[in-house]
Amino acid sequence: MSRAENSPLRVSIVNDYEVVVHGLAAMLSPFSERVVVVEVEAGGLPDASADIVLFDTFASRRRSLERVAEIGDMGSVGKVVLYTWDLPATFAAAVETAAVDGVIMKSASGEELVEALERVHRGDPVGVDPTNPADVGPTLTEREREVLALLARGATNREIADELYLSVDTIKTHVRKVFTKLAVSNRTQAALAAGRLGLQPKT
Repeated sequence: MSRAENSPLRVSIVNDYEVVVHGLAAMLSPFSERVVVVEVEAGGLPDASADIVLFDTFASRRRSLERVAEIGDMGSVGKVVLYTWDLPATFAAAVETAAVDGVIMKSASGEELVEALERVHRGDPVGVDPTNPADVGPTLTEREREVLALLARGATNREIADELYLSVDTIKTHVRKVFTKLAVSNRTQAALAAGRLGLQPKT
């Protein structure tokens, strides 16, 4: 995908959740002289021509890689970058075989994110080493938000574990912590809380 010299990098943001794509677009908005968001897509594939598709893996790691393959066949985008909180070894192995041009961690600042996108566009390698899941903090962590979002879809613990490339025991632990933090006692109540937090996928 060609781009005029010194013109802003054209980026499409993709995820299943509107709160996620719009939040990421807002994060990039202060850097409009370097990056312009041409599309935010919740639940589908990007329609606009773009230099980079920035794919937020929130609550959809396995699904993200499936859609990356579809994006690669479209021909309307240049490169694909995954935006993720961590990179468990099993997920990293799957990423290695996918048509992904870069991986950026969510711990990066807005400036660092823009710089990484520019490096990807230039063809420089951008990636991270496999890591362990993020530690649980005093509020809902990124991992717990992912678990809650998938739980709200009606996913079982096994399905959540498969989607996030984690063990069932790890998911059980996250579910218990989510219940405690949200002061709920079952999955139905948790799903209602997910809706209030904007963690319902676009249908």
